[in-house]
Amino acid sequence: MNEDRSEPVDDGRSEDLIRELARELEPVQPLPPLRFVVGGLLGLWALVAAVGVAVLGSRPDLAQAWLGRGGVAFVFGGLGLAGVAGLAASVALGVPGRERLVRLALLAAGVGMVLAAGGGSLLFLESAMPWNGGGFRADLDCLAVALVVGIFPGLGVVAFAGRAAAFRPVVLVVAAAASAAALGTIVAQASCPMVNLRHLLMGHALAPAVGVLVLSVPLLVALRRIGRVG
Repeated sequence: MNEDRSEPVDDGRSEDLIRELARELEPVQPLPPLRFVVGGLLGLWALVAAVGVAVLGSRPDLAQAWLGRGGVAFVFGGLGLAGVAGLAASVALGVPGRERLVRLALLAAGVGMVLAAGGGSLLFLESAMPWNGGGFRADLDCLAVALVVGIFPGLGVVAFAGRAAAFRPVVLVVAAAASAAALGTIVAQASCPMVNLRHLLMGHALAPAVGVLVLSVPLLVALRRIGRVG
């Protein structure tokens, strides 16, 4: 019994299909180094911060307000560290394979939050400033400044992550929202004339938590719309 050993006939359809699929592929652009991305986002924040201080005005006793009370320096130095480290973590979360950098950045952000909490505790224990003053409206005003300034680097993180492949999008936007608000509250502190502990804590130090509550969902929606996140 003879077996049919004839070769399959290639009429060119396979090559046509390959060429058609290749034409439909979008060109892949290489991602910039993460340090350049973080530096660019911090530059964007600095630009927005300068505009914000120019519009709102800076408090005349700015140096005294920051350096005259050690606790205040710890609060906002810690928030600044948490903001920069959280921004780095959120950028790294947009690129698979950078888990070690994410862990280190989140650890640094945690250290920043501990410093900020320690500074607030120091102010409370030393009674370095009066507890009450102003009102809830003043708290909201300063929180609004922090969120408006912070939304710009937050959107920058989303724009970068949209080009990459964010593997933990929810964690990414939470980190971006918290860090952006932490950086934004530094601008609020530079322009806020109020000197009382309650407002410092409610209107400034709580900005990262408020940023998570207010900014996370809009940033996640933006990430899903422009990115590769399902």
